[in-house]
Amino acid sequence: MPYSPKADLTCGALLLLAGLLACGSEGDFTELGVADDREVVDVSASLEALIGSGVRIGAEVNPDSEAEAFRRILDAQLTPDGRFVVALDASPPFVRVFNPDGSLEAAFLPRGEGPGEAESPEALAVSNDRILVLEPGRASVLTLDGELVEDRPIDFWPTSAARGCADGFLVYGPGAYDDGSIVWLRSFQALEETPVSILEGASPAEVSAYRSRDRGRPSRLARAGGLAVLHHDGRDPPETFTLSCPGVRTSTVDTVPEFTEPVVGREQRVTGGAVRTLQLGSYIFTGAAILNRTPILSAWKIVESGTESGTHFIPARGGSPALYTSSRVALLDAQPGQAVLLEASFPVPHIIMVDYDAFVRALGVEPH
Repeated sequence: MPYSPKADLTCGALLLLAGLLACGSEGDFTELGVADDREVVDVSASLEALIGSGVRIGAEVNPDSEAEAFRRILDAQLTPDGRFVVALDASPPFVRVFNPDGSLEAAFLPRGEGPGEAESPEALAVSNDRILVLEPGRASVLTLDGELVEDRPIDFWPTSAARGCADGFLVYGPGAYDDGSIVWLRSFQALEETPVSILEGASPAEVSAYRSRDRGRPSRLARAGGLAVLHHDGRDPPETFTLSCPGVRTSTVDTVPEFTEPVVGREQRVTGGAVRTLQLGSYIFTGAAILNRTPILSAWKIVESGTESGTHFIPARGGSPALYTSSRVALLDAQPGQAVLLEASFPVPHIIMVDYDAFVRALGVEPH
């Protein structure tokens, strides 16, 4: 199904995750456990044609310009109106803006320590005509054509970011304040930081357990409509916080169910400079998006040392997981009625853009 962009860009306010629960009610931390006997539905056949005909961005081995090729995709998001795809790569120019047909619109943010430059960006978020780029110790906001709006130092290590509820940004990055309190989720209004509690109403024991189980592994943020989702694969078992807008508040904590084959061994792999010990038969979570108001996680399952099976799409709130075996892809972003972004590694790192409604139908995701 062809992809069609919609609407014009509108100018949005800046807001990096400030006061998630501060403006909301007390958190509801009900565990939504899911039965372990769910069947995995193979959707390879229905997704093969859809993904095969999607718009591919950065897939050329010998592109016309260096900025059109990715070395390693750190993140990519759609502008809220679907007019552009904004990607963050591990090599400069770090930010690339693409049109829906896959052509390069702009490339900017060279390596450096000065204004409008970056050393090692970790996360990106897009809200209307503003782009937030985060790296350890620094946050920058730029326009879609690369003009620097403002930047400032930060005192936490960012790992992921997403659109906020009010044309702003949600940011995840553990850090400690002078009073010893730990903040995981936060918001910026024009880069004025406000901490957000995702453990509002939790007991001291729950806070302590959360802190000890958060090992700094990358967590994933996504937002669509009135929902946001924060996934932790560093928890045991992995958990997904479902948040609601406006004035973001925690609504549920969904525990990702275990439906793997028996563990038969372990392997070690280097991820982000850290050695991780992984159980064979377990999942490597690769992305998150919200489809039909249901948080969907993408994951690869380790089936033998050094290899993964096809992609699993796992509903965080129950329902049958879907399996796509033709290639490994990761969910990056989704905009209802517009497009879904997927990351693929072969033959070279690239982005696949497919029709939102067709993708939802293929997975069989019912509105929640």
